[in-house]
Amino acid sequence: MTKPEGPETPAEQPTPDADERPLDFLEGKVEPAGRPPRKMLPLWAVAIIAVLIAGVGFVVFRYVLDDDGPANAECASVTGSGDDAKVEFVGCGSGSASFRVAARKDLSVEGCAEGAYREMRTDKELLCLMPNFVAGNCYVPDDPNQAFKVGSCDAQEAIRVTKELSDTADPSPCPEGNGLGYPEPPVVFCLETPNAPQP
Repeated sequence: MTKPEGPETPAEQPTPDADERPLDFLEGKVEPAGRPPRKMLPLWAVAIIAVLIAGVGFVVFRYVLDDDGPANAECASVTGSGDDAKVEFVGCGSGSASFRVAARKDLSVEGCAEGAYREMRTDKELLCLMPNFVAGNCYVPDDPNQAFKVGSCDAQEAIRVTKELSDTADPSPCPEGNGLGYPEPPVVFCLETPNAPQP
């Protein structure tokens, strides 16, 4: 009996070509070579990432790009007067933003810089507040809250903010020197009283 022809040892057995890859007979596809395919993120992970990106975008827009108020300003709404007053920090473009936060100081500080600031002490700090005036608007007194609010220019007590001057506390450049100056931060609001009785 003769032996069938073929290699004598396993080492001599033919080896598959390096480029041959097993077939997936269920789908008729060739298994890809090289690094394994990337796994897709599950839908819940994609949803969480989308929410995080949206949240970051909101924060950037709200606190960095929002220019409804003066540059770099922080504003507040104050309700009540005296020791019963409550302060809430709001966007400067909000209708309830009656004050700008001029300075935050340690509770050990005696008071704010010289000027028409409203001083409020919280359990953490001393707040020095100035009116959130915007040039071109008219304001009327908001007596219950010791503040000013946007009002009609026809009101008897109305004041009109004609101009805001930065980097100075000197009101003399305002027409007839009618202005309200603050040293910290240095700013002047030029004012007029359109309905004041004429002398």
